[in-house]
Amino acid sequence: MYKKYLYIFLLFLVSSLGAQSNVFKKQLDSVHKLRQLSKSTELGLETRITYAKQAVALSKRTDVDSVFLRSIRDLTIIYLKDVKYFDTAKKILHKNLKLANELKDSLSITYISHQLGHLYHISYLHHINKENNDSAYYYYYNTLKYFKNASFSKIANHKITQPYILNSIAFLQKDEQDYVGSQTTTIQAINLLLTIPESEETLELLSNAYNSLGLNLKKLKDYDRALEYFQKSMDISKNTLNEYKKKVHAKINIAEVYKEIGDYKNVLDKYDKLLEDPDLFKKDPGSYGAILCNIAYTMFLAKDRNTAKIDSLFTKAHNIFEDLKLDYELSASSNDMSEFYNATNEKEKALFYAEKAHGIGKRGKLYEEELRALKQLSRLKEGEAGKAHLYEYIALHDSLIANERANRNKFARIQFETDQYINETKRLSTQNILISVIAAIFILSLGLLYFIRLQQGKNQRLLFDREQQEANQEIYGLMLRQQAKLEEGRMQERHRIAEDLHDGILSQLLGTRMNMGFLDLKGDDGTMGDYHRFLDEIQKIEKEVRSLSHELKGDEVLTRTNFESMMDQYLKTQSLVGGFEYEIINRGVLFDSIHDFIKVNIYRILQEAVQNIVKHARANHVRIGFCLEAERLNLAIEDDGMGFDANSDKKGIGLKNMASRAEKLKGSFRINTVPNKKTVIHIIVPV
Repeated sequence: MYKKYLYIFLLFLVSSLGAQSNVFKKQLDSVHKLRQLSKSTELGLETRITYAKQAVALSKRTDVDSVFLRSIRDLTIIYLKDVKYFDTAKKILHKNLKLANELKDSLSITYISHQLGHLYHISYLHHINKENNDSAYYYYYNTLKYFKNASFSKIANHKITQPYILNSIAFLQKDEQDYVGSQTTTIQAINLLLTIPESEETLELLSNAYNSLGLNLKKLKDYDRALEYFQKSMDISKNTLNEYKKKVHAKINIAEVYKEIGDYKNVLDKYDKLLEDPDLFKKDPGSYGAILCNIAYTMFLAKDRNTAKIDSLFTKAHNIFEDLKLDYELSASSNDMSEFYNATNEKEKALFYAEKAHGIGKRGKLYEEELRALKQLSRLKEGEAGKAHLYEYIALHDSLIANERANRNKFARIQFETDQYINETKRLSTQNILISVIAAIFILSLGLLYFIRLQQGKNQRLLFDREQQEANQEIYGLMLRQQAKLEEGRMQERHRIAEDLHDGILSQLLGTRMNMGFLDLKGDDGTMGDYHRFLDEIQKIEKEVRSLSHELKGDEVLTRTNFESMMDQYLKTQSLVGGFEYEIINRGVLFDSIHDFIKVNIYRILQEAVQNIVKHARANHVRIGFCLEAERLNLAIEDDGMGFDANSDKKGIGLKNMASRAEKLKGSFRINTVPNKKTVIHIIVPV
């Protein structure tokens, strides 16, 4: 019979767990679908954010922190697509970095730190705050810390993250014009990528790294090697997600290297080949505009006489940049056009575009283009206005050189200081060991002294507590002896009264009744009836006196212990002061068997409680109840007074003392109070 019920229960349990598992699986499937929708580039940004938020909300309901953090990460990636969401993304990322640290989730810490580095880097590029550059460095390098753990970095899904971060750091160094440092970091990223199994993602990163290396070499005027790495970037970009754009950008970079070395024919040939693609404008309008502008400027540098074509190409490219709101391209093309119009003696146009390039460059902190514009304005404007622009150009140029040198020195200084530190560490290793040993001995000695002092303090406190306990017990003993003497005096007085009643009054009544019984009285029936009735009344009085005498001399009072008598005496005194009635209810507690230390503290608690009743409660009735349950003494002190707010922070010292005494007895202390109705104090003490 029992087996039947057991099988039914197990079947129900398995079904319940299966149902929960199915619900959880459905939730995860829904989260995955919402994440996929949020990543769809075919949807608008606001729609993608909506889907990502729904994924976050559903992930939170799963109560799985890793699922929640992943959904949050996907949401912030979308936020990072638009500068207006950066503040929101930053708050979310910092909040979730704290959660990831609490969970010690290394993977989430890595991803979130990387996103924060990317956020601060983009903020720096958009000139939201120049100090974001330092924050970007901090979070990028903080991310790299987690890849020092070999077991973490060897996981296939995570190995690619380290070169990804190194690429980001390299771009940051390039932005700071530390081209040598950026080149070194990029090479580290490439070396790591070459050790990872080939995939679309690794190829894309490798293509970006080679392109970055080519840009650094171009800035360092190592044109042959720059061409080599741009070609590598283009070759590797095959079969990657952004193959088309990567090839276009690599070809533009190659053409620009040829322009730097003055091979204008080669430049124009390469751009003409790019323009053979009829879908170029649709697929990459920005690159299309750049190609048109670069062709026009190359023709101008090559002193092509077809000025109408150059003008047309410049204008068309400039309009594309304005439609796309590309500040750098607008500033650069404006400078190119200003040089062209100045060469063709169209001074007003040249001045217009120079001032436009200067305004955009200064507003966007595009220092190279701002310098070009200032130099052009100093040529176009005469007199003091031209000189003012020239002085501004010199000041900005010197500032940029100093800044570039400082940035370059910053990385060199870090390398130098690190090497110096390593050498100094080797030289002082023996000395450091000796200092460490001495410091350890000194700290150990201080710790030993502290421990001794601590033990002495504990011993003194224990001694004080023991002396206080002995004093309390002695006081209680004195109170008991005093109470015993009072009880003894009362008992002696009761015995004397009982003996006087029994031996004196009772004997006289008995003698009187007997003597009256021997009288030979005669009278009518009424008189004789009264006579016999009076004899019966005297006999009843004899019985009452005898009963009273026995009660006075009996042991009934002795059943109350001295402790109860002491409480009774105290309550009797306080009831007169407080104007209340009281009762003591003892349900089987033998106080003689309870340790004096417990009784002393119980009596003190009772005193404090009754004093509070007298002072504050205005009670009419007080009830003290004792009972013994499972070797625990239960004390309840109840009054029908005013009550008070038990949750108030302003509790008196009396209540704290009662709680402290209960805690000292390893017991519990609880107050139940109803304003204007009653207060009950419960104390439970193990005995």
